[in-house]
Formats: sequence, C-alpha cells, structure tokens
Amino acid sequence: MNHFGIICPNTVGHLNPMLALADALRSRGHQVTFFLLGHPPASMRDAGFEVRPLGGTLFAADEFQAEIQKLGLLQGRAALKHTFALSARSAVAIMANGPLEVRTAGVHALLVDQVTSAGGTVADELGLPFVTVSNALLLNSDPLVPPFFTHWQPRDTWWARLRNRIAWDRLGHLYTPVLSRIQARRQKLGLPVPQRIAEAWSNRLQISQQPAAFEFPRQELPEQVRFVGPLRLPAGYPTVPFPWERLDGRPLIYASLGTLQNRVAQNFRALAAACEGHDAQLVISTGNGLAPEALGELPGKPIVVPFAPQAELLRHAALAVTHAGLNTALDALAHGVPMVAVPVTNEQPGIAARIAWVGAGEVCAQRQITPQSLRPLIERVLKDASYCAAAARMSEAIRDSGGAPRAVELIEQNLG
Repeated sequence: MNHFGIICPNTVGHLNPMLALADALRSRGHQVTFFLLGHPPASMRDAGFEVRPLGGTLFAADEFQAEIQKLGLLQGRAALKHTFALSARSAVAIMANGPLEVRTAGVHALLVDQVTSAGGTVADELGLPFVTVSNALLLNSDPLVPPFFTHWQPRDTWWARLRNRIAWDRLGHLYTPVLSRIQARRQKLGLPVPQRIAEAWSNRLQISQQPAAFEFPRQELPEQVRFVGPLRLPAGYPTVPFPWERLDGRPLIYASLGTLQNRVAQNFRALAAACEGHDAQLVISTGNGLAPEALGELPGKPIVVPFAPQAELLRHAALAVTHAGLNTALDALAHGVPMVAVPVTNEQPGIAARIAWVGAGEVCAQRQITPQSLRPLIERVLKDASYCAAAARMSEAIRDSGGAPRAVELIEQNLG
C-alpha cells in the first residue's frame, strides 16, 4: 500500500475527477489524503477521505471562498485575470504550508492538478515523486494548437502558427505571477528553477481526463502525457433530488452553466428565451450559483433547480446547452448528447472549439448571450442528425479510454 496525497483546486470541477481517482486508488488498497485551500468539502468527508488545510494564515478559508464567489460574477478577460491572481496567492500558501502538512500526514507520493503548479515544488522539497493530473483542458503548449483561452480551430499554416505563438506568449505573461513565486521558492530551497510553467509539471507522468479523440492534433506532445478519458466514480455521484414527475415526454434540453461562472442571471434568462417555442422541454441547473427563485418566471416555464442529477438527465436529453466546462462536455459526449456551447472564460473557449471540431455541437461565441444568437444554433443541432452521430463517435472513444482505473494503472507503473 502507498499513501497518496492530492493537491487540487477546491472547486467542484476539479474535486469530482480527483475524488474518482482517489476512489480508484483506494479500491486497490492505497490510502489517499486531500490537501486543499478553503473549507473542507462535504463530498470528501462523505466519501471517507481525510482533508488537511493548506491556507493557514496566508490564505484563510473564508477569504478563499470569497474569492471563488467573486469569480462566479466575472466573465471573459476579467475572470481570466482573477483566476491567475487567485492562482498566484494560492501558490504562496501551498508552498509555505504544504511541506509540513504532507510530511506530517506520511504521504509517499503526490497527485497534483495541472492548474495547481506549485504542488510540484512541495513534492520536490520533500523528495517525493509526483504525477500531474489535467482535470481541465490540457494546458501544454504546442505550435499547432491554439491556447485554451481562444476559440480558434487548429490550422497548419504559417499564419496560424504565428497567431498561436503570439497567443501562447501572451499566456506566458499571465502565468508570470504564479511562475515568479515558484521560482523564488525553489531558488531559496536550492532546487532547479523552471523557466516556463510547463517545467513545474511532472516529468514522470501527466494524466489528462480528455479522451485522445477530444484533443487537437499536436506536434510537440510530451512523452509523459497520457489520455485516459473522464475520471468518474463507477457508481456515479450521490443522488440529487429532482422533480421527475414534471418531465412531460417532450425531447429534453438540459442546460448548465457550471459551478463557478454561473451567477449572471441574464444568461439564464436569455437561454430560456432561446429555447422557448421549440417542441422540447428545458431543464436548467443553476449550479448553486443562483437560487432558482431569484430568476423569477422564465420564458417557456422551464424546470429550474439549484443542482441537477446531470448524468441521469443526460441519458434522456436530446441536447445539452453548456458553458463548455470540461466535465459537463465530457458527460454529454459520454451519453452521445450533442451540445450548444456558450463559453464564458478561462479554458471554456478552447473546449467549445473542440466540441465544434469533432462535429458534436455548435458554439455561441458572442460576448453577450442573447436569444437571437442562441436560438438558430439550438434549432440546427436539434434537427441535424450529424451532430448526434459525432457525439456517438465520441461516446465510443470515451468508453475505450479507460478512465480512473486506467489512470491508477499508469500511476502504479510510473511510481512503483
């Protein structure tokens, strides 16, 4: 038995895949402890995993939660900048408090979320092996691949390569506050100092929960990167109350704008208006960002809940309208459900671009979500069978990827 520690963002989109990975490790006899900023989430406690705090006085739990709440009100570049500022402050706390917490827990190896780049320095300070886990879009740069914050499709032309290089350089500037703090800490410890953020990730193994078919063609994919597909609990997640009796038998449209950037009420109103008039029933999950009653009466009188049984609803859905968060997109594809993507910020434009690239949906790239911009896309995806066919192909690719059990096999092979 080995004792694995997990360092990742304390947000649902990153915790749920890591919970599935932790469960798969435990099923093979390993012990797992989570190291998180913020308040310990109930999902970890209910699953029986120990959670140790990383914030201390540098980033108190209430302050962390307040910053996460603020992110939910932002969109576009403002949200992207806030995300990097939050990452920089998190990095300081993780590197200051992580070594003592990890050492005291008796951990043998670390699993570090790719967006929590400072976790690798904790491992190196303690002389522990670590694996990088990409729970969002794969962040590794490549001249053929547009950066994750863009909506561009891949093109192997000189101008597309130049465009990509300029955008990757811009992203490097955004990483500067995080990278500079990692560099300072490692210099103080006498550890090798990374010149790029990618050098802070594992040189042993990098696991991506994308299936390989849901990634643009790459020229410079590191040999340690492995695509394993969605990391999901074998029995799904805990049951969520839902008024099943209100489903009326019409084709179902499931709409979710995720669990972070989901507090802009106007987006939900525009979404409901865009679906009104179609021979379909709309279900909206606000993701606990907004109380359903705060939206008032919406056009078409959709079913609105704070949190939905997503997998169960997708089994019945004809279409998903999503913010293009990776977990929702992969869940929809796993069930062969085509999408209309309305990306808000961070890596969502890049995920939306991949949805369009594989042919499994359309993208609303408007800065302002309106019924007029959404309605024709919804109609097109509902009526054109090619979107369903593409989603079905992705469903097969996901089934063949291996998921959390395959990820654990790779971890055991690489870490011993």
